[in-house]
Amino acid sequence: MSWSKPKRLLIQGPEPNLGPGTSRPLPKERTRMYRLSVELVGAPPMRVTLLAASRYKALLYCRNRWPDCVAEVIK
Repeated sequence: MSWSKPKRLLIQGPEPNLGPGTSRPLPKERTRMYRLSVELVGAPPMRVTLLAASRYKALLYCRNRWPDCVAEVIK
């Protein structure tokens, strides 16, 4: 018998896409800190700080971690 990954419940939302280059920068990539405001359905907004090469990639990483979120970069 083999081990299988547990399924996510519908109330937990869609499956996140995790990994280097998808939800975080590549190990040797030059990065800087970006502050983002992340709003999930039914939850108060949270502020996160991510390492990313650009604003676009910071938003991409955020949307890959939380697929059903509304995110924006804070100055």
